[in-house]
Amino acid sequence: MEEAEVFEKLSQLQEDLTARFVLEDEIVKLPRDLKDKQMLLDKINLEYIEEHSRSETAKEELRSLRVQYEDAVRARENSEKQMELISTQREFEALEKEIKDASSKEQSLLKQLHVKEKQVADFSDRLTEKEQLMSLQKQEVDSEASKIEALLAEKQKQLDELQAKCLNYIGSDIDEDLYHKFCNIVKNKKGKGIVPIHGLVCQGCHIVLPVQFVNVVRSAKDIEFCPYCSRILYYEDVEGAEEQFRKHIDDVDIEEGGLSDFVDSSEFDDLL
Repeated sequence: MEEAEVFEKLSQLQEDLTARFVLEDEIVKLPRDLKDKQMLLDKINLEYIEEHSRSETAKEELRSLRVQYEDAVRARENSEKQMELISTQREFEALEKEIKDASSKEQSLLKQLHVKEKQVADFSDRLTEKEQLMSLQKQEVDSEASKIEALLAEKQKQLDELQAKCLNYIGSDIDEDLYHKFCNIVKNKKGKGIVPIHGLVCQGCHIVLPVQFVNVVRSAKDIEFCPYCSRILYYEDVEGAEEQFRKHIDDVDIEEGGLSDFVDSSEFDDLL
């Protein structure tokens, strides 16, 4: 197969690989969206449990205050009944103080009782709100889970088809080693794994390349990689590029060693 056809095939592979990598990213990100919603539901559940615990404590304190209040009321009433039985001034004064203390305690407990009743009512209102919020969030999580499950199945099917399509490019013109190198380049270079040279400039990294190296690319005898950005290169004639190339040929003496002093391909194999 002619080199131009190989470049065309690599360009087609690049499009399919880019679509494949986009699908792979989407498949990874979809469960993250559900995870965020699940985390919010877990947070609401935890807040509900903590609020419920505080509510139960407040209810227990309310029950205790009611008992204390009822005891204080009975104590005052009993003291008031004893007023009819006293016979001396000293007994009267002592009982009067006892009634006064019981009334004071009763009023204090009544105020605490009202505060605690309001607190319990507030807890009840907040718990009702939390329950409604939990219910809505759970519905959203369940609905999202169903959608994501269906989407994942659909996207996985598309991905399987794309992976099979990409693997079909492997053959005599694109061997397995070149295929895997090219996959890594396309993935690492944001979808641009094969780029042209205009004049002496790589259109991937926009660095000026040596004339002798550009000559090798122009000959299109082998697949060449940019020594700077590691992308596959091919020469493309554009307006003004040929003049620029010819000018550099006039200014540079091509060494007999060719590219041997310029770059050793093994130097950037680890980038591929």
